[in-house]
Amino acid sequence: MGVRFGSGARKAIDAAMMEAEGHGLDLPNSLHLLLGMLKSPHGSAAQMTAMLGIPIDLLVRAVESRLSGAGAAAMAESEDAAESILRAAGDLAARRGGGVVTEGDILRAMGHSPASGAGRVLQEAGINADRLNLLPLDTNGETPKVPMATGFARVRTGIGYDSHRFGPGDGIILGGVLIPSSQRLVGHSDGDAVAHAVTDAILGGAGIGDIGEMFSDADVANKGRDSIEMLHLAVERVRLAGWTPTQVDITVIAESPRVGPYRAAMRERLANALGITVADVMVKGKSNEGMGWIGRGEGIAAISVATLVSFEVERR
Repeated sequence: MGVRFGSGARKAIDAAMMEAEGHGLDLPNSLHLLLGMLKSPHGSAAQMTAMLGIPIDLLVRAVESRLSGAGAAAMAESEDAAESILRAAGDLAARRGGGVVTEGDILRAMGHSPASGAGRVLQEAGINADRLNLLPLDTNGETPKVPMATGFARVRTGIGYDSHRFGPGDGIILGGVLIPSSQRLVGHSDGDAVAHAVTDAILGGAGIGDIGEMFSDADVANKGRDSIEMLHLAVERVRLAGWTPTQVDITVIAESPRVGPYRAAMRERLANALGITVADVMVKGKSNEGMGWIGRGEGIAAISVATLVSFEVERR
């Protein structure tokens, strides 16, 4: 018996087409497909993720972040990934014997495709194939029936601090942004005190080490290393541990340079590395009023606070 797409699945595909067009593409990739489903609040996919205790808006922000910026790589994902997921969803529907491909089938297929952009987003949010398979569908597959499933979120806060002294150079890197200067921040990597503070904050919040342990200054591979790249790798470690960064707040303490003119660029680079929106990253600058080593212009310090969440599902 052949399969066909149910009304919910067709609406999701139409929404994915619109998302792709908004990004200047003719055909959607897997991220557009996931976004199309999530933006339908009464659809099966949205209900299923809610039953797993995952806020829809968190997933939407994660997808949108990957489609604009750090996820620029996701834009290069071929539409073949979406087609492959739809074919896999058809196979799931056929095995169910219902003959109707639903949003639930598409979401499950994404869970079984961790190498796709959509699959990675689900994995990082703690939604894997096993958890999705716990959610049964009714006879026509359109509506999940898990009235006794409840979810809850755990929230943690991490604090990071870093400081670097000035030395002769050709620019200061803060938050991944090169600020013109006749100085630089001296460090084993590129000396980005802001990125280092954020990295320590998310690692500490997840309880899985610190930047010195993960990127030792005794390792020649870290000599002059891009700190935004290091932050991105730390985010991957945090997500593998079951935690998702949702917000960071940073204070840069320096007499100079002033961070104001570079704030927007810094927020964007940090948001891209963290996989969150620019609105969830704040960068502030403070002077030390001429006091101490910072006041004497000997260097810069940065403090970061990060909020992380982890979602659990309970079944009774």
